[in-house]
Amino acid sequence: MKKYNYKIGIPSIAICVAIWGFQPLYWYVCPHIDNVVLMMLRIVWANVFCICILAATGKLKQLADVFRDKEKLKREIPAAFFLAVDWFMYLWAVRSGKVLEASLGYFILPLVQFMIGALIFREKVHWQHFIMLGLIVIGIVLSTESFGGVPYVTIILALAFAFYAAIKKSLKIDSIVSTSSEILIMLPFALVYLLITGSGFEAMAGLSLGKNLLIVGSGAVATVPMLFYAFAIRDLPLMMCGLFQYFPPSFAIICGKIMGERFTREKLISFLFIWAGIILYIIYSFRHKDEE
Repeated sequence: MKKYNYKIGIPSIAICVAIWGFQPLYWYVCPHIDNVVLMMLRIVWANVFCICILAATGKLKQLADVFRDKEKLKREIPAAFFLAVDWFMYLWAVRSGKVLEASLGYFILPLVQFMIGALIFREKVHWQHFIMLGLIVIGIVLSTESFGGVPYVTIILALAFAFYAAIKKSLKIDSIVSTSSEILIMLPFALVYLLITGSGFEAMAGLSLGKNLLIVGSGAVATVPMLFYAFAIRDLPLMMCGLFQYFPPSFAIICGKIMGERFTREKLISFLFIWAGIILYIIYSFRHKDEE
């Protein structure tokens, strides 16, 4: 049975979910340019950021080794695809006034990860888990009803990141190198799009220095939480990582309120049910961490 490193895993997931949770505010103040263009620029600057980190830590050779290993690429390429889907769908949702709709997708996500952890990675499931998940399911159902049905944004976000997490769990590569390779795989597509359309230079040329810095900073905003998530997914049980995923959408509700979206009484009730399940799970996990 694998021994997990909670001293690294818990701080990593905490930093990760904090950045993810309040990320809508960053995209809210970013320049109002085309979403696809912003996504491509985000990929370019994320690559710059990753290469700088790898150069500083002496891991550029490890990155090159990933692209020479066909077995690793068989996992990294689909991981990059699911990550790109998640990035774009979330960016589009936030900038289209659908922060709460996107947050619902991340509420559902941990349930998908929970099932993957139990079925594929044979992580332990106890009867207490089902009580906690029952509370969370009630909260999700109430939240879903307030949207008048489960929207497609919700489904895509939940499935894309759940599959991404499952692939990351099976990779035996340095966390920083793994995440950097996925972002580098996206780079040719971003560059081809920007070069063919000429939209990247045109978009940035017409902006002030401050707004251009926000676009450049999008690379760090995109990359930093992914690096911490790579540590967390390696050092914590997948089911525990899954339930920590409830923090970002909870923070996103606050962001949605700031951005003018309605936080209804029904959503407050669903929020309370979900957090009750999360708190119980965290307490249980700390009391039984030696059994994981």
